[in-house]
Amino acid sequence: MPTTNWTGRIIWCYHNRRRSQYLDLACFLIWHIVLSPVSRTSSILDTLLFAPSNSPLQYPIQGFTVRPLVPTLIPGTVRCTSVFSLLFQSVHFSFEHHEAVFPIAIRQPSAPVLFDMGTNVSDQVTITTKTFMRYKELKVLIRSLRQFYKDVVLVVADDSFTPENITEENVLQYVMPGGQGWFAGRTLAVSQVTTKYFLWVDDDFLFTEKTKIEDLVEVMEATPELDVVRIILFIDYFYIMNKEGDGVTGGCMDRKPDIKFQSLPNYPQCSIVNGVVNFFLARTDAVNRVRFDPKLKREAHSEFFMDGLGQLMVASCGHVSIGHQPKGANAQYGRFRHPGKDDMQFKLQLHYYKNHLQCIHYG
Repeated sequence: MPTTNWTGRIIWCYHNRRRSQYLDLACFLIWHIVLSPVSRTSSILDTLLFAPSNSPLQYPIQGFTVRPLVPTLIPGTVRCTSVFSLLFQSVHFSFEHHEAVFPIAIRQPSAPVLFDMGTNVSDQVTITTKTFMRYKELKVLIRSLRQFYKDVVLVVADDSFTPENITEENVLQYVMPGGQGWFAGRTLAVSQVTTKYFLWVDDDFLFTEKTKIEDLVEVMEATPELDVVRIILFIDYFYIMNKEGDGVTGGCMDRKPDIKFQSLPNYPQCSIVNGVVNFFLARTDAVNRVRFDPKLKREAHSEFFMDGLGQLMVASCGHVSIGHQPKGANAQYGRFRHPGKDDMQFKLQLHYYKNHLQCIHYG
């Protein structure tokens, strides 16, 4: 086989593909690592594979990962006798009357993203919030935060129509055009986080002696698979079932409250759930991969977790809590607080198109 360049090797493999009953393993790697396209929505890994009960062949039935453009010897296999299509992403090989197949994942190894955890909570966590025409409540929130965490940075996304300047120390105020909405503000606030974790709070919450951020960090550090952890506050957690439909009509999502799965190892007060609302600690890089859709302005809570279903591992914990300020009269804010029928209709239309759904059921 020529060794000067990939093009020469590909041409050689094509013209010699039927010269022998064996397909050289290097040719297989060229076909599949250099040329084969990878689908964005499905892969060979979606196919259920069974190991033959009486096969003497040795191979990695769970699959094997290789880098693109890097010839890689697949451990445990023999020479392949099948001719491979450029569209396949699986290995087919045979020996005598025995045949086997296993998947190949072609991807680059991801680079690590490291954070300096420092020695205290302010090095580990940024507080984030979104405010809209509620400066009185925001100032009460800041005062309660400083009673317990004097140095933790608070990022405020502000889309009030008449912004007021917030001058408190360690508060970063980002003023937006007026009325940009709930998820646009969340996206902006999280984009400015430089710590490993962020704690999302509403602007009318109250930090108390039971709001132990370090306890939530401990849970996250002990459970690397976890992306989001929430504490007790009103509606606690919910379950989302995604019923996949066909390629034309789409499926359905069922959202049901107060359904949880098993407890976290070593933390019986924490349980795996599908989604939470309003108050949670999250890994910054994990949330940035899913993102809060800025098209959702006023009618949005669980939608982020619908988008993150299957991508985020979420837990709800009962050993940390936060307070809520008494509701005060704010006529100007009240006009925008409750969304109308048009907002709900837009949200459903967005779900049906973006998530390819034909129905959503809220339990």
